[in-house]
Amino acid sequence: MNLGDKLTGLRVPLIGARRGPVDEERLLKLFWNRAELKKELASLDDQLHQLRDRLKQQEAAAARVEDQLDSLETLLGNPDVGFGALVHFQLRGLWRACWQQLDQFGSELRRQQEDRERKRQLVEFHQDRQQRLALANERLAAAQAALEAEDNAVHALESRLRAASGPWHYFRRRALAPDLEAARAARERASRHLDDIREARRTIEKEPWPEFPGIALEGRRAINLAVIAYAQLLYARLADGGLALQSRLARQKSVHDTRYGSREECIAMMVDIASALKRVRAQRDAAQEVRTRTEHLRACATYRRSQDAVPEPASLPSAFPGRGGVFIREPNVLVDDYWDLYKVLLR
Repeated sequence: MNLGDKLTGLRVPLIGARRGPVDEERLLKLFWNRAELKKELASLDDQLHQLRDRLKQQEAAAARVEDQLDSLETLLGNPDVGFGALVHFQLRGLWRACWQQLDQFGSELRRQQEDRERKRQLVEFHQDRQQRLALANERLAAAQAALEAEDNAVHALESRLRAASGPWHYFRRRALAPDLEAARAARERASRHLDDIREARRTIEKEPWPEFPGIALEGRRAINLAVIAYAQLLYARLADGGLALQSRLARQKSVHDTRYGSREECIAMMVDIASALKRVRAQRDAAQEVRTRTEHLRACATYRRSQDAVPEPASLPSAFPGRGGVFIREPNVLVDDYWDLYKVLLR
């Protein structure tokens, strides 16, 4: 074999040769995978940037807390102002104790109201279902009677048709045939109607208990008025020594911006705070006083919109009956948001 024959037998692939369908599909899958990987990489880059920003924020917050701790340590270590810092935080603790009492009171009222409304809803649902079941039973009995009547009519016509079996009754059988067909169709309709009523009755029996939609507007208004009355009562129990206002100021100001006098004055104030905490946590005569204040609020409170559950602050009375029937002026706890009242109220 010469060199020319050998060169002829060689197959040189052309540069522009067309790929087969399998190769094209593999190439398309490769491009798709590459695009998905690029999207995933971009998403991971975004997450990385977010995590870095969050880490910087956490580091800054940790640095601020550390500075606050160092500042507080310096403050408490100073004999001249250290007792004032103790008074400040005890006043904040008094505010927190009032809020906890208010929150527990509101939570208990919500639970009781939800139980009442849920029971009433279930009773109404049960009564309504019993009425619909009674109506379904009446319709079921009527449908059974109608089916029985249609069945008797069919049997009667079939008996007449069997009695006319002789050849001389040809015309009678011919006259009875349409009546029998109509009677059978009526029986079939009555049977289907009975099945429909049975299915409707089974549907009524299988109805699930309804979902509780939440406390109704009147219930939310009643709870809010009672919570406001309790917030007023807490203020009244702390009004004599001015601790209600002092705790509010401590809530609003930093420990570095408050002064409470000398060491002896601070110690006396801490004794008053401890006594005030006992009064706040005491439940003696609280229910009756809250009830009296709630009725007084209900007579005066107005609402901006018909669907609002929180009364207008300006509609609340500025004075309340104290001992001996003497009215005592008090601040508007809703305007001043005493004890973080708005966090407890229902919307």
